[in-house]
Amino acid sequence: MNVAINAGKEPLAKLGAWVANLRVSDIPPDALRAARYQVLNMIAAVHAARTQDACKQIESSAAALSGPGNATVFASGRKLPPVEAAWVNAAYAMAQDFDDIIWMGHTCHSAVFASLAVAEHEGASSEAMLVAVVVANEVGGRLGASSFFGPLNGQMWSFVHLIGAAAATAKLLKLDAEQTTHALAISLAQPTFALQPGFFQPTSKLLTASTPTATGIRAAYLAKEGVTGAVNILDDRRGFWKRFAFHPLPEMLDDLGEFWAMQTLAIKTFPGCFYFQTACTALSKILARNGALTPDQVESVEIATTKMGTEVTRFAADYASSEISSVNVNFDLSLTAAVLLHAGRLTSSEHDENWLRANSEGIEQWRRRVSVTHDPALTIAILKSASAIGAGKRALSSLKPLDVIALVRRYRSEYGSSLLSAREVAAWFKAVLNADRSPPKKDASDKSTPLHFPARVTVKFRDGRRDVVEVTLPVGTLCAPHMEMELKQKFVRESAPVLGQREAEVAFASGLGLGKVSIATFAEQSSPPADRRQRRREGVDMRNVRDQ
Repeated sequence: MNVAINAGKEPLAKLGAWVANLRVSDIPPDALRAARYQVLNMIAAVHAARTQDACKQIESSAAALSGPGNATVFASGRKLPPVEAAWVNAAYAMAQDFDDIIWMGHTCHSAVFASLAVAEHEGASSEAMLVAVVVANEVGGRLGASSFFGPLNGQMWSFVHLIGAAAATAKLLKLDAEQTTHALAISLAQPTFALQPGFFQPTSKLLTASTPTATGIRAAYLAKEGVTGAVNILDDRRGFWKRFAFHPLPEMLDDLGEFWAMQTLAIKTFPGCFYFQTACTALSKILARNGALTPDQVESVEIATTKMGTEVTRFAADYASSEISSVNVNFDLSLTAAVLLHAGRLTSSEHDENWLRANSEGIEQWRRRVSVTHDPALTIAILKSASAIGAGKRALSSLKPLDVIALVRRYRSEYGSSLLSAREVAAWFKAVLNADRSPPKKDASDKSTPLHFPARVTVKFRDGRRDVVEVTLPVGTLCAPHMEMELKQKFVRESAPVLGQREAEVAFASGLGLGKVSIATFAEQSSPPADRRQRRREGVDMRNVRDQ
């Protein structure tokens, strides 16, 4: 390889060197625990979407365009080459938005499915696979955070899967620092830019993570063969940040090995946008203490949420259709709440297209009673979480008044959004004045970092009663007291229809043992038994995947 790399100057080279040199002994136990949780969570997300036609169509397409391989498609047990298997698994996991987040981004699709697929293909150990999951999250999360102020956000940061999959694959291929840096650079040479029309309504949304994950895997294999990329691709005047950030935050790439994005893991306990999780928890608490409700009993349901929650809902409204689908129910908070109130719960079963059609009238009755508003005090809680992270605090502190004014103009020009609307000025002033500036509290023995995405739900009953619940920390957050219990309930509930109740519990225990339990064993236990027997009849050799 003849392209010189200056690791002292180029941010991408710093990332590449860190990925290449990281050892499992360098990773805190909490981060490795989070990696196991993330793998289990994403398998649950795959099984939750097992019946969706669009997912089956994507799997059939991948199988038709490739030959057999060694990497598992967890919804069916089919074996495909690593690129195709990761592509299909990511589509299944995307279908119901039942994934997870870290600081910052939905890095899980590429982090988990690139790592699993390449590890199976290469015969790597499950310990090596977990290290790959960690590096993908750390690198992908930091790239997302560096572009926080930009034209995309949340799951539409599909570019995190380019660099995440490249980092995971490079680690499993044991590339050196120079090769790894080029793998990252190759992955970003033609970055994906998700467009709202293809994301908020049609099933093309399912490919949001799949396509860049496949590209990232290929990038690492290309780097292994000697292909090179532009190492300065992030900060070149015509580079990545110029196109993907209104105001780049390069500080977000710092603190590698000191701050672990993996320790901010938060799984979704309800299918749908992560910004809605605390609102759903609040609604569930209200239902738990009031019993099943009917629209006739309720005058209104008022949901106060963050700026992110209201903006996602606004975007979804722009692409709403008369038909409720498993795609659009994820991004409209009033619709998400209506489904939960109508069914009394929100699981993968309430995303079934037939169920949604059969219950559309009742859902609409609830939807007319739900209002969604922004409370600046709740948004400040998110900013406080960011300020608890060193790189986040430095990045936010670097913003000057003129930068904020420029950002307001860019958001208004790009999306018709307003960071500071005139009618919210008084609320913002009050929220800033009353903001608690003390650092977030957590158990001293817990090294995980809380990410607060608060919401407040007020139900006004026709008989004059009011019930108000505010939830600040999502219950699926790594530092939440019952996170593993929440994860197990989700995994077993969504996997049991595929695997069987006892088998789902065995698979969950197997996932907790990754690092000692082999990938072959975990994949065998986490995929459908009927397909398992079929694979044995076809003589697929499972012995090539082993633990070291």
